[in-house]
Amino acid sequence: MKKTITLGIVALGLSFGACQSNVKKETTKAEQSTVCKANCSKCEKSAETKLALTSGKAGVYYFHGDRKCKTCKAVGTKAKEVAESLKVKFFDINFDQEENKTLAKEFQASSSGLFIKSAKSGKIEDLTTFAFRNALNDTPAYVEKLQTLIKAELQ
Repeated sequence: MKKTITLGIVALGLSFGACQSNVKKETTKAEQSTVCKANCSKCEKSAETKLALTSGKAGVYYFHGDRKCKTCKAVGTKAKEVAESLKVKFFDINFDQEENKTLAKEFQASSSGLFIKSAKSGKIEDLTTFAFRNALNDTPAYVEKLQTLIKAELQ
């Protein structure tokens, strides 16, 4: 009986903590105030986000927090690989960063998610549920559907 209760509490705690950021806002503000002088991926991602925000670019949008679980990493990695192989713009967006909050609201991304913004209609398609269900469990099906949708919406 004690083992069952303990396992239940642990499972509940893990489910609430998955894919959530525990970083305080002070850390985010401190990171924003530092000036980056190197050509790092953080600067590139920020520049991509500003480009996406100002121009409404079509592409594949992967939203995540400061901390990513194994599934979050798989969703983003495979989506980026597929987008790059099809020569489609991929946006890696950390919604915990203040400058990305407006974009996250546009996509209604309050947690990790994967979206395709159509070049034809400007419509945003939410692939989050499918992506998180299949990125690790059925990677070939995830990649195949992603390729099909990208070809249909962005090429």
